Amino acid sequence: MDLDLKGRKVLITGAGDGIGRALALAFAGQGAHVAGCARSENRLSSLLAEADGSGHFFHPVDLTRPEEIQTFHDEVLQRFGGLDILVNNAGRILKMGDFFAISDEEWQQSFEINLMAAVRLVRLFMPSLRHSGSPSIINISSIAAGRPTEVFPHYSAMKAALSNWTLSLAQTLAADKIRVNSVSPGPVWTRSWEDEARAFAKASGEDFARVAEGFRDQAGSGLLLKRMGTPEDVVGMVMFLASDHAGWITGNDFVVDGGRA
Repeated sequence: MDLDLKGRKVLITGAGDGIGRALALAFAGQGAHVAGCARSENRLSSLLAEADGSGHFFHPVDLTRPEEIQTFHDEVLQRFGGLDILVNNAGRILKMGDFFAISDEEWQQSFEINLMAAVRLVRLFMPSLRHSGSPSIINISSIAAGRPTEVFPHYSAMKAALSNWTLSLAQTLAADKIRVNSVSPGPVWTRSWEDEARAFAKASGEDFARVAEGFRDQAGSGLLLKRMGTPEDVVGMVMFLASDHAGWITGNDFVVDGGRA
């Protein structure tokens, strides 16, 4: 299926690694012009070197700082002159702890990065999206939004808010023909999982590779497909929703989780 994304102007947050990086490479491979942000300038430089095509724009941004979001917005418009597709992918668990382990500050940080960054970006890019011929907003949520566990309650709560806001925003923007959907991945091996495995390996004295394999096996054991996801497993759904093939789809959440039982 030809997604016909050539020439589309796409913004992806959290593009430095994981799902965001996989999306940036995939959109670039389809001939889109990609703007991306992350906290690490080194990861963005590596991404720029690997991305197909030209005219891409990657810039380090702390999405918890409204002034940096504003600056990034201004630079994207200066480079691209507009925007067609906004993918709010940035998100962080921050701490793998239960309710009693999460401080007020960590709740606030989770609110800023997992919800308010997307809110602020949508607000800023709304004029550009209204002028696009094929506007789409895709928010990367999580299955934790609807099926939280004891750990990282702050992250689950913010992803639930993101999913809820997605449906509300779809109603608000329907008159402007701006489609708004969310994608909720299951357990996907990303840097946050790798960091947790490294911390566990260091604390226990075990080999990191063996610990990481154990983490992946345990996370995949409860799925019908019996494996943990990769960032590339999420790419297809996001790109389909960004394309005109999904032109009659808005206000929905799409679960990509390997068949969670």
